[in-house]
Amino acid sequence: MTLIVPFFFAHQPLRLRAPEERRPAGPLAPGQLEEYYFDDALNRDIFLKVAHRCYFPATRLILDMVRRHAGREKPFRVAYGLSGTLLDQARRDAPDLLDLWKELADTGLVEFTGETYYHSLAGLFDDARLEFRAQAAQHREAIRSLFGQTPAVFRNTEMLYNDAIAAAVQDMGYRGIMTEGVDWLMAGWRSPDFVYQSPCGLPVLLRNYRLSDDLGYRFADRSWDGYPLTAEKFAGWLAGNTDPVVLLALDYEALGEHIGADTGIFDFLAALPDQTARFPQLEWATPSQAIARISPSGQVDVPIFSTISWADRERDTSAWLGNEMQQFCYEELKRLEPLVAATGDADFRRVWRLMQTSDHLYYLSDKAMSDGDVHQYFSAYGTVVEAFVRLHTAVYDLKRRAERYDRLP
Repeated sequence: MTLIVPFFFAHQPLRLRAPEERRPAGPLAPGQLEEYYFDDALNRDIFLKVAHRCYFPATRLILDMVRRHAGREKPFRVAYGLSGTLLDQARRDAPDLLDLWKELADTGLVEFTGETYYHSLAGLFDDARLEFRAQAAQHREAIRSLFGQTPAVFRNTEMLYNDAIAAAVQDMGYRGIMTEGVDWLMAGWRSPDFVYQSPCGLPVLLRNYRLSDDLGYRFADRSWDGYPLTAEKFAGWLAGNTDPVVLLALDYEALGEHIGADTGIFDFLAALPDQTARFPQLEWATPSQAIARISPSGQVDVPIFSTISWADRERDTSAWLGNEMQQFCYEELKRLEPLVAATGDADFRRVWRLMQTSDHLYYLSDKAMSDGDVHQYFSAYGTVVEAFVRLHTAVYDLKRRAERYDRLP
């Protein structure tokens, strides 16, 4: 039996205003800070565009698929990872979308996973990981409140993972974690299609990046030797795998946004359950089910200085910390923590956490070739310099306001 675990991750950051757009320059009440730093109109426009192309049609389709196949011996199951910043924007601009995800949760066939609320790099901050734990707790409570589920499996920001992160996740009560099936972990007999465990004993699910990227990146690529990819062909590939589990993890925005509806991506997805049903050895499962049913086949060891992720060809931290601009802003953000804490104000803390969102550092990457193209594709700022100016000036301004907060009239 091979368990197929489809996992979709959806996230939208709050993008920063240009410095010249931040007015006034004088004292502000804490409740005005978010509007002051972040471009509300731009964020709403981008969110609604992606919601129209992806979130609504894809979620309606998956809800229909789950309901249509619910009576089968092997029903269609799926998992979602939804960032807190996405949930915030949905509450404000598309509450009907939250209702759709609630309907999915109510089927009992869909799992919502845990993560950092602000899609941050807090898991790398320090050994105690207090900020990481706080953001994970905030996200867990949001999922519980919105969808009636307590996340049991964790997927860190961009699948950033090392042994210490796994230990912290286990200590927070999660039963498993997902990360990337990087090649250097697959020495000898290993494949990503087994359940492993971290040194602390936490079960680890590894993303099969080749099959996942066939859907999330290559589906519409006419130069790819697998093109055109049909549901029948892909089900055959899955059936040819004799290992116990295949984690198919991809950005939700691939469905309809990055890969347009005119490519047939929605038709492909709709047809996939019927095609996999032709193979009795295939079964759909959620991450929690895979971890509960499959015993670990070995241990994966990822030291702190070998942290992995699913980003770029390197699949490490270089997408966010690969150059001096990124490292400088990252360290400045970390150094803000005691100043923000000293204000004792929830609005200061929220704005600081929104600036931690990994996208702000991602936009600062100066990588070349295909990885550089991807970074620029996702950036709303046009250039790396503009991205740096927006983040650095915002962090500095917040620092200045936090330092003099108790002297405001």
